[in-house]
Amino acid sequence: MSKKIVIGGNDAIAYAVKQSLVDVVSAYPITPQTSIIEKIADFIAKGEMNARFIKVESEHSAMAAAMGASIAGGRVFTATSSQGLLLMHEVLHWSSGARLPIVMANANRAVAPPWSIWAEQTDSLAQRDTGWIQFYASNSQEAYDLLFIAFRVAERVKIPAMVCMDGFLVTHTKEPVEIFDDEINDFIKVKEKRDVLDIDDPKAFGALAFPKDYMPIKLEQNKAVFSAADAFDEFSKQFYDISGRKYKELEVYGENNAEVAVVALGSIAETAHLAVDVLNSSGIKSKLVKINMFRPFPKKSLDAELKNVKHIVVFDRNISHGKGGIVKDEVTGSLGLGNVIGYVCGLGGYDVTEDDMVNAVRDVLDGKVKEDSYLWSEK
Repeated sequence: MSKKIVIGGNDAIAYAVKQSLVDVVSAYPITPQTSIIEKIADFIAKGEMNARFIKVESEHSAMAAAMGASIAGGRVFTATSSQGLLLMHEVLHWSSGARLPIVMANANRAVAPPWSIWAEQTDSLAQRDTGWIQFYASNSQEAYDLLFIAFRVAERVKIPAMVCMDGFLVTHTKEPVEIFDDEINDFIKVKEKRDVLDIDDPKAFGALAFPKDYMPIKLEQNKAVFSAADAFDEFSKQFYDISGRKYKELEVYGENNAEVAVVALGSIAETAHLAVDVLNSSGIKSKLVKINMFRPFPKKSLDAELKNVKHIVVFDRNISHGKGGIVKDEVTGSLGLGNVIGYVCGLGGYDVTEDDMVNAVRDVLDGKVKEDSYLWSEK
């Protein structure tokens, strides 16, 4: 029988890994992710988790070891953050191209310089083209739940997946999380068949491909990433039957016939819930469109939710230098909408309140802001 305990997102991930029948964990410590692997190492040392922990000298090596374990047929987990994720960049492409269903937790943290240990999503969003499935948790319960679903989705489509959560705001903020007992066993024990290293059935992995072969291989990989959306829907429904908690590509909150749609992902979406409540109570019909699955990009779902909305305001805790907010750019680029205003905010953990978001939306409605802007003050 499930029980509620008060933990942060890092511990929630560690408990989910413990219950996911993981064979190998390969990771390197980095703030604010470190307590994930410390907790997992403790589970293994106490015999509470039957897995091999591989100690490595860097995040690049952590992913390389994870790849080897996955090619050998293991269910594999790793975790990282910020500079560590950037160091993995080369092997993120390799693991996706090799169709290895590794699952990783990323504690979103600002990218140096200057050095910062606080929340920002530029690190993972900068990896959006590596071919990894990307989930974004806005609280500890979502981090726990999405990890189980991530394993099933990754193994179904044979594409690696990362579960991202904002550093400290989710990783360390303690809140009640419902932890399974054995209810999850039947869901998580299923392991899909795939090609692995086998001395009795030799195969080549990562061989040279000529152009006539390379392009169709990449097109098939792209198709597999897109298919993760259907797999997510299938396994989310199964997960709902077990937990009573429902997950979709998008979570929509607020008025159905909204005049304003606020778009966000990660912990800032929690603040956006409050902002939408304030806007609605003041007579401005509003809704939140929270992105739970960023890759594959939920184009059809977003189009359905945004096409009839007069004003769309995107809040980005990230930045593509020389362009602006990454999520805003993806929304406009994919949907071709011209009524979208983006605010870059919360970089390096800079505080963003519901009042900030409410005032930003009102500035758009009043015509004071007609192009992308920033939530920042010299005060």
